[in-house]
Amino acid sequence: MGRAVFTDLDGTLLGSDQQLSPANHDVLEVLGQQGILRVVVTGRSLFSCRRVLDRSFPIDLLVTSSGAGIFSFPNFELLFDQALTETEVSKSIEVLNALKLDFMVHDPVPDNHRFRWYQHTAHNPDFAHRLTVYEGHHRPIEEPTEFHIASTQLVAVSLPGDNGSALPYLKQKLSELTVIRTTSPLDHQSTWYEIFPNNVSKSSAAAWVCSAFNVDSNEVFAIGNDYNDLDLLRWCSRSRVVANAPAELTSEFEIVANHDDDGFAQAVVEWLDSL
Repeated sequence: MGRAVFTDLDGTLLGSDQQLSPANHDVLEVLGQQGILRVVVTGRSLFSCRRVLDRSFPIDLLVTSSGAGIFSFPNFELLFDQALTETEVSKSIEVLNALKLDFMVHDPVPDNHRFRWYQHTAHNPDFAHRLTVYEGHHRPIEEPTEFHIASTQLVAVSLPGDNGSALPYLKQKLSELTVIRTTSPLDHQSTWYEIFPNNVSKSSAAAWVCSAFNVDSNEVFAIGNDYNDLDLLRWCSRSRVVANAPAELTSEFEIVANHDDDGFAQAVVEWLDSL
């Protein structure tokens, strides 16, 4: 059976400039030469990934939307996808409305860069920023209580200073679904709450990859930087976090250099040396 490396993208593999450093590129090439499966596991949609990954990017598989979609690379063939039912979307909207959270409802994979949205607050800069980023790919929801559609995920954007306070309530009210907290990749301050089907997670995607590609789940390595990487980091037999990860992660996992200082390359080289 084979081995695999699972890596987050933003804040981990890519630098602050959203570029792949020469050192990280070279280590990915070494992994490929050794026949080790290279898997990017990101919260980005396929559309968003294509903004930063060209077809020469040295990976084998791309897991998007925290596990809701899995694609071959560089051909972008859809290998696996999951979606919320209309009933699950309606229940999620009901809970988000109770909290007065601004939210977006994304179309199914692979078109989940398209979404409908509803805003409760008068001023939410990060929410407005995301609407600008996806200009031309979204439209408002006129009446959320009457909105029924299948969806890859819902994304609720809270205001800075939230610090994940709504997570316990969301997990309780939506216990049959997966609720993930992540830090906004836009302002790096706001908290996003992402709602997925109950079997969608980065670790579930990694387990699917291991089964589909004959990888020994005891011979896998993971590296990440944020809350939405937690389940993957805990699932893999060996894990690291980059130094720019929040304290909750750096206190639990071994730390390597900052993502701008080739932390990915350092982590993988240390793992390879230990084999």
